[in-house]
Amino acid sequence: MLIEFKVSNFRSIREEQTFSLVASNSVKDLDACVIERNLPGLSGVRFLKGAALYGANASGKSNVLNAIRFLERFVRTSATKIQPGDPTGTEPFKLDRESSTKPSEFEITFVADGTRYLLGLSVTPQRVLEEYLVAYPKGVAQRWYQRRFNEETNSYEWATPSSGFSHDKDLQEKTRENALFLSVGPQFNHPQLTQAFNWFKNKLHFIHLDADEDLEPGFTADLIKESNSHDHILNLLKSADIGVMGASFQEKKIDWHEVSKKIFTLEALSLLEMNEKLSEFVRTLEIKLTHKADKMDPVSLDFDKEESAGTQRFFALIGPWTDILDKGSTVFIDEIETSLHPILVRELLKLSFNSETNPKGAQVVFTTHNPILLDNSIMRRDQIWFTEKTPAGATHLYPLTDYQPRKDEALAKGYLAGRYGAIPYLPEGLKL
Repeated sequence: MLIEFKVSNFRSIREEQTFSLVASNSVKDLDACVIERNLPGLSGVRFLKGAALYGANASGKSNVLNAIRFLERFVRTSATKIQPGDPTGTEPFKLDRESSTKPSEFEITFVADGTRYLLGLSVTPQRVLEEYLVAYPKGVAQRWYQRRFNEETNSYEWATPSSGFSHDKDLQEKTRENALFLSVGPQFNHPQLTQAFNWFKNKLHFIHLDADEDLEPGFTADLIKESNSHDHILNLLKSADIGVMGASFQEKKIDWHEVSKKIFTLEALSLLEMNEKLSEFVRTLEIKLTHKADKMDPVSLDFDKEESAGTQRFFALIGPWTDILDKGSTVFIDEIETSLHPILVRELLKLSFNSETNPKGAQVVFTTHNPILLDNSIMRRDQIWFTEKTPAGATHLYPLTDYQPRKDEALAKGYLAGRYGAIPYLPEGLKL
């Protein structure tokens, strides 16, 4: 479960911005959108099952998600995928000379296996300058580790860890300047670091619905073939009013050379090095969706060639969506309305913001331009956030609750009227 995220000096974000999924005590409605979790040290604090980020184009909505995604990838892969001397991948704010030479900073508070953690890091494109992990297993802070780079000695200084942490000096020496200690520890089966690491690996997910992104339908197909997920997925398909009654699958052999280009689009370039070891043919999954027909038997349509983009996108999305609900994961979705009708999006959100269909406290955070979702019956007022660009070109992130809207306020109308900001400012319209 995500509690809070802070970031500064990353892409369009210059000053520190804070995104929180802590429920506001001043908002009393829609308790189904709230996670009740009795965490040591946070008695009485409740958390949210998700949030929406609104803002004009180029205001930085996606960069808030990109910042979290950078942190997730850096935790998961810096020890295994980044080679010595490789850049870390961070991108400082570039619209002023001072920020471009400063480190990017990240801090995230999350809950893994019932324990609250605080992970922070300061990182340049060349190295990690600082990294720390604080755990709250009993509600009191335990500093498990902290390291800082000393430019004078060209080495890292490690703080004395808490007595509750299994200290391993050998792991410290194995941690490169462009890798995280939290990424290195699990490679050597450090149990405490692995528990925190696994939240980033297994519980934090990202979905991009842009047309240029590959949201593969195979995961949904695999879930349908599983007996425990079959009915849930098919019920979603049947109830979506897209005319689908069922689905069938057939494995098909295709020539290796026909799929080589697809491998490039998936960035699985390392597979090409194995080309000589692969057989002449590879297997792919052929998907057909069954549609009801007028005065005749149901008809099966080829998924790739005959289904609409909206149907393809919905089918590919509902598998990951139900899996996230089943596992209580946290997911970030950019441009949630892409190729999907607003009513379909609203119904998917209702599944997430519901105690019966989301009993494990899964969280869905998404960017959108759709004012229809600003509905007091779907989301609480503390689940709505905005991004705006400052005159300096930097992203400003802020919650709707800063405006203290009334419980019955027409949020969509107020948003489109510019009451909360975060919309394009075009006083004279577009000009040719």
